[in-house]
Amino acid sequence: MPEATLKIAVFGESNVGKSHFGAQLIGRLNAETGVLRMRGAAADLGAFEEVAQSLSSGVPGAHTSAGTYTETLLPVQAADGTAIDLNWPDYAGEQVSQLLQERRVPASWQQRVETADGWILMVRPKHVPLGHDIFSKPLSDLQASRSGGTVECSPQARLVELLQMLVYTSRARTGRSKPALAVLLSCWDELEESQETTPSDVLRKNLPMLADYISNNWSEQRRIVLGLSATGVALFKASPNQDFIYKGAEAMGWVVDADGKHSPDLTLPIARLAASIQS
Repeated sequence: MPEATLKIAVFGESNVGKSHFGAQLIGRLNAETGVLRMRGAAADLGAFEEVAQSLSSGVPGAHTSAGTYTETLLPVQAADGTAIDLNWPDYAGEQVSQLLQERRVPASWQQRVETADGWILMVRPKHVPLGHDIFSKPLSDLQASRSGGTVECSPQARLVELLQMLVYTSRARTGRSKPALAVLLSCWDELEESQETTPSDVLRKNLPMLADYISNNWSEQRRIVLGLSATGVALFKASPNQDFIYKGAEAMGWVVDADGKHSPDLTLPIARLAASIQS
């Protein structure tokens, strides 16, 4: 009797590179240059067509417009024959903000949250700045800066709260244990880290609250932290990148593995998470 298909879902706030990674991942799968292979045709890849065309022209894809919500199911297979259904969403960032404001996971997210065996959380460290506290600024300065202002949730606290809501939704409705978790630190090229730096080091340095929450709630066997640069370099509309045009977008971008080594195989995060689910 064949083993059950693993289900992996992707989450992330706005501007973390979900669409660019998805388009580049499909390029790798079509070129069959990674550890994963397609095990059948995807029903609809329309959500990535514009991004893929833009990347092939050496420019970034457009941001997802407000109100958009689509899901793309990629049926893939690992080298050991493990079947994986990769659920890739395309939604505007305000949906995450609304989720956190209303304290309610929308119906469009429910099935993805409840059925997943593993989650990929995409985080862009440059967009999650560390706030000041009593260790970095005098207490008097902090108090003065807060008086009369609106107290807002820090970017790190938002990510922790997002994970808490996903965990609660998954457990409350299914009774299952938490899915395995892969934290993918996107746009790694803008961090200017050395080759020896590991993704876990970057997570601990840049997002200590999120790092603590994850380490306290997921065992070492059920969590991984990886880096990602889906395009390898920053792209600009005004000056198309010639390498993308002549080498092909499918040759660009890389992943930083848990040990800090770089790999051009953008399918690695899914393969690593699948192995974590089965551990």
